[in-house]
Amino acid sequence: MDDSGQTILITGATGQVGGAALRALGRPVRVLARSAVEAPGTRPAVGVPRAHSSAGVDGVEVVAGSFDDPASLRVALDNVDILFLAGRDNPDQVAQHERVLAVAASTGVRHVVKLSAIGARADSPVALMRWHAAVEERLRSSAFAWTFLRPHLYMQNLLRFAGDVASAGRIAAPMGVARYPLVDTRDVGAAAAAVLRDPAAHAGATYALTGPAALSYADVAAALSSLLSRPVAYEALEPATYRSALLDADVPPWRADDLAAIASAYSDADNEPTPALAELLGRPATPFSAFLADHRDTFLAGASRSHL
Repeated sequence: MDDSGQTILITGATGQVGGAALRALGRPVRVLARSAVEAPGTRPAVGVPRAHSSAGVDGVEVVAGSFDDPASLRVALDNVDILFLAGRDNPDQVAQHERVLAVAASTGVRHVVKLSAIGARADSPVALMRWHAAVEERLRSSAFAWTFLRPHLYMQNLLRFAGDVASAGRIAAPMGVARYPLVDTRDVGAAAAAVLRDPAAHAGATYALTGPAALSYADVAAALSSLLSRPVAYEALEPATYRSALLDADVPPWRADDLAAIASAYSDADNEPTPALAELLGRPATPFSAFLADHRDTFLAGASRSHL
């Protein structure tokens, strides 16, 4: 429950943005997680059955469950006023989010803050963007108050190249020569927290969240070269070549399709930096140089978890 007496539920709290939103809120909040152990800043509850809630540390109340478990959703959404809707990308995403919204409507949720994406369109060549567009449309036609947060490509996605940067001095990706206003997930989470603190002030708003400057992947490679004091080159791959490599690495076909086609999801207008993030945060968006400095050791060591 927040300072105004409204209960906030964060879904996707184990993800990069959801976790950052949880940390940035700094107040009592409820989260839905597959287990209490998974939720950031919480401790597991001993002897608490699945689909029952437990209080964690730092005022975080955890409900163990998932989007595919209606019983846990009813527990998680009970007496909730404000829902932050985010989750893992997957082909069942639209059905899962519609299930959450159906339960939310039955329990009296008033406002939904949806984590979407720049490029969310019904006719996008990228399935993830079509899924986001479908859920946005569902919310527009609902009785909920809503706010859409549409971030651009995450700076943190570059961490999946850390191994190649360390071992081969290269970033191989199908991003062409376009420039993209990459955004830090920590900023996106903080922006979500700002909206969740006062959702009424943001009802009906769609925020395009970008970093402060648009960069090509050649620019990214040059910045890494400077940071690491050794050459790093950008190798522009054809989408089909990149897709084949992902499939060889056992990436699911739907994900390989999306990652190979991601550059085509953005128009020239989508790739223009916007002031929305700075306005929500009351400070400038994190520059790419600061992100790199924070993750220098990861790029040096070549250690990263998958962000595919």
